[in-house]
Amino acid sequence: MGEKMALILQLLLTNRQIGIKNEEIVNYLSERGFKSHRKEVGQLVHNLNDFFTFFIGYPLIHGKPKKGYVIENEYYEDGELKLLVDAILFNKDASAKEKEALLEKLLSFSSVYQKERLSMMPLLETEQPFSLILNLTTILHAIDEHKNITFHYIDYAISNSHPIEITAKNGNGKTKEDYNVSPYRIYLDNNHYYLIGYFSKRKTNLSMYRIDRMRYVRRIGGIYVDIQDQYDLEGFITKRFHMFASGQEVALTFRFKGVLLREIVSRFGNTIHVNKLKEDWYQASVDHVLMNDGLKMWFLMQGANVYVNEPVALKEEINEPVALKEEIEQDLKKALSLYQK
Repeated sequence: MGEKMALILQLLLTNRQIGIKNEEIVNYLSERGFKSHRKEVGQLVHNLNDFFTFFIGYPLIHGKPKKGYVIENEYYEDGELKLLVDAILFNKDASAKEKEALLEKLLSFSSVYQKERLSMMPLLETEQPFSLILNLTTILHAIDEHKNITFHYIDYAISNSHPIEITAKNGNGKTKEDYNVSPYRIYLDNNHYYLIGYFSKRKTNLSMYRIDRMRYVRRIGGIYVDIQDQYDLEGFITKRFHMFASGQEVALTFRFKGVLLREIVSRFGNTIHVNKLKEDWYQASVDHVLMNDGLKMWFLMQGANVYVNEPVALKEEINEPVALKEEIEQDLKKALSLYQK
């Protein structure tokens, strides 16, 4: 019965809104080696509608006088499906084979007309030396079961004029051993997945790893160290992903051209304080920004469209000077000198 139901659904999805009569369904099943009759077809359609009513809240298939059975509504709204499809297509770490399998599952309830409306870009033939899906699945099960995981973490070296993967040192600066980590959370940022967890060789801090750089991920025994309550995990995520990596907290003032306004809001949020200056220049003030190389590199990327004032440390006990402006000046001079040689 399950195979018959699947064939009927496939037939109706392929001929959405056209209408398929009872006799046509009987013949369609017969051509595929399944005997049936009008009454059974009616019951199979009823079973399919029970299934969809349970999951989506309404029957998917409707019987129309003189027209037969039709599917008038898509399982997904076009916008919903576009969002999901693009999340798969533009993922940087999944292989073409993994993306293809996911898309096939996702689009299994979509009509040919909806697929055409999506205008999907073709899949690039990309291969990966790891399985993103397998890594994610293994880690999610470990988090759920409070199990440790072990993995190799990769770095790169140059061989025969090409980068090759090598196993990274695991924190002690000497050996290339496995990482053994108690995993807490998976987080997505800039289309890459990150693992946040506890690594015994960094006892005073949470550790973070890019999942696409993890190899041979597997669950292992041992004591699962759960110290999440000792940390503000949400605060850690906000600082590491939303405002650059951790560093000294400062109050920051900078000037920027109007062309950067959308980028500024995207980077710092819409709660920043902005004043209009002369011509097309603005001045922004942002509190609680974390000083680090990521912040400096972001400002360097904006070129002549931004000018940074010297930040002010927010914690009085920190006496180290905040030299962001000076570091940006030095880096710009170094970059210019390379082009002047």
